[in-house]
Amino acid sequence: MVMRLLCHKPAVPNFGDDLNEVLWPTLAPGLFAPDDDKAFVGVGTIVGIDPGRSTKLHVFSSGAGYTSLQRWRGRDVEYHCVRGPVTARVLGLDADKVLTDGAVLVPNLAEFRHAPSDRQGGVVVIPHFETIAFPGWIEAAQMAGLDLVDPRGTPKEVIGALAGARLVVTESLHGAILADAFGVPWRPFAVSRNFSTAKWADWAASLDLEVDVALVPPPDALQLFRFGKRAEPFGSMLRLDVEHALAEFRQRIEPASAPPFLKVQAKRMLEMVPAARRLLGFSPVRTATALASIAALDPYLSDPIKRGLLRDEMLGRLDALARRQEAAPPVGAL
Repeated sequence: MVMRLLCHKPAVPNFGDDLNEVLWPTLAPGLFAPDDDKAFVGVGTIVGIDPGRSTKLHVFSSGAGYTSLQRWRGRDVEYHCVRGPVTARVLGLDADKVLTDGAVLVPNLAEFRHAPSDRQGGVVVIPHFETIAFPGWIEAAQMAGLDLVDPRGTPKEVIGALAGARLVVTESLHGAILADAFGVPWRPFAVSRNFSTAKWADWAASLDLEVDVALVPPPDALQLFRFGKRAEPFGSMLRLDVEHALAEFRQRIEPASAPPFLKVQAKRMLEMVPAARRLLGFSPVRTATALASIAALDPYLSDPIKRGLLRDEMLGRLDALARRQEAAPPVGAL
């Protein structure tokens, strides 16, 4: 009995989400086929994703953080492993269900196995796939002397750039995860309320990492109008903490109250007039200065032994799932 691959499909490409269609069918080619009532839920903050008509869900390294679990009510859900302890606590799972994000397995894929290992590349910056759609990031990266990586590229393009870098400065969670998987040091930053400390803390805790995230001003205020400004001042550090992550998760899944009408109208006017937004003090120069400062800090990198043990355990659980499905009788068999 095979299953379909269930993953998030954003309106624009995002290499972290798109990675699912490369990773899992390569590692377990006999496990997947379309049009089945069983689904495999893989990489991403997708616990609670719309299951469609699937009645049986196999969760494998996924994270919670954006969606209520109400859509999974009445479904048969089996958790083989989840991304981190935040997800496990939200779901009420035992600690043995915690491994790490499934992207840790990417170096096992043949097409990525020979990615550059001498780190002769430069320092790259990879914003979140929604952040890079706003103005000024190309200019900011150039001013900071960083190579901009567009997360909307294909997994092969983006992962190749990350794996060959000397350092990765990233707002994209999977920018950090893939850099770490290939042993490339990384340093995180956040721009707006669109940044989820919950999912970052979930993954970092799975690797016993204590991480501070630098809050960076965007090159254009438009992003803050769309997603909101965090309460902390730009230039401050956000400590990734499991307890705060749980509180943020609860806030994200609760319906937000509508902002006052006049405030909405004022924001719309500012969005339409770039010159007015510049008066607020945001510019590519300011962003470049912040990014250059982050690149000069001591980077993060997980323990390779810890990472290897988690990778081996995850491969073992994937193999066990694949073998179990091969042994399942056909639908309708006696």
